Amino acid sequence: MFKSALVLLFNFLLFAQVTLGQSYTGAVILQYHNVSNSIPADTSISPENFRTRMEFLRANDFAVLPREEVVESLREGATLPGKTAVITFDDGYRSVHDAAFPLLKSYGWPFTVFVTTGLVATKSGGLYASWDQLREMSASAATMANHTISHLYMVEQLEGETEAAWLERLESEITGAEKIIEEQTGQHHQLLAYPYGEYNAAIKNLVTQLGYTAFGQHSGPVSSHSDFASLPRFPFSGTSGSMNNFATKVNSRAFNLRLFRPDSPMTTSATPEAVLDFEDDYRFDALSCFYNDKPIQVTAVNKEESQFLVTARVEPKVRRYRYNCTAPGPDGRYYWHSILWINPTVKG
Repeated sequence: MFKSALVLLFNFLLFAQVTLGQSYTGAVILQYHNVSNSIPADTSISPENFRTRMEFLRANDFAVLPREEVVESLREGATLPGKTAVITFDDGYRSVHDAAFPLLKSYGWPFTVFVTTGLVATKSGGLYASWDQLREMSASAATMANHTISHLYMVEQLEGETEAAWLERLESEITGAEKIIEEQTGQHHQLLAYPYGEYNAAIKNLVTQLGYTAFGQHSGPVSSHSDFASLPRFPFSGTSGSMNNFATKVNSRAFNLRLFRPDSPMTTSATPEAVLDFEDDYRFDALSCFYNDKPIQVTAVNKEESQFLVTARVEPKVRRYRYNCTAPGPDGRYYWHSILWINPTVKG
């Protein structure tokens, strides 16, 4: 009887730890571009809206940590604070320095800028930050990371280009940008954000061979079970910047998957299929997947093995889209996994 009581107490404490979010082997990564009321609208968020979201994180006791620290913890399977967030900006807009940096600095929060080195200090009106501005942020808890030299569509081969020549060109884009960032800021982290969030199996193999951790733009939290050649981030700019679902997204947790098929997001199918093979037990009775915010078909392939087939009929003229799959967690937070698709026949 005493032993049974101890078992019950242990199970209660374990559940309480998960429920109260005291620790967790995962995090959410927030992705922004331009923090401005000006163009480009689809990749911008106003300074006022950005502040509102940062105030939400602060009021709800999120630990905002450097990306490299979170990546290292995830790779080692180490626990992180129950609410851990990473703040990132793509391209290197000047507005990050002028509008976001002062607020984040006042909070004492680190952040990451994925720099497209060929865009630094270009465009009339100073749309992109200068190296002096990037160095200023670098000296104050900002990580300077890689977003290639020219912000190219990495999945597209040039006319007549062999696969070997294509991969060599991509390697030059990545290693060339890394060299410039190190020369200009002294930072060298081998963290790469795919331009437009696009990649395929060959690109993932390349960045892995080069020793990089790479990030996309498909939504979802990250965990120690995530693919470190295509870690998801939640985009929060343009139409994705609504405050209505911000709390749900930043509080989400990653599913643990044994296997996810297909390995590459490239498809020309009007009904692309994916298989989710869950390692842990979840509320499969409440597992739901969505395309364009509308429910899509989820079929149990093998209930005993927790395998599910996800498919939908998609819009043929869309280049990048996602299936988002969720299930409720025991602590009121949702588990979340995003399945990225890229149709290469549609021009970006």
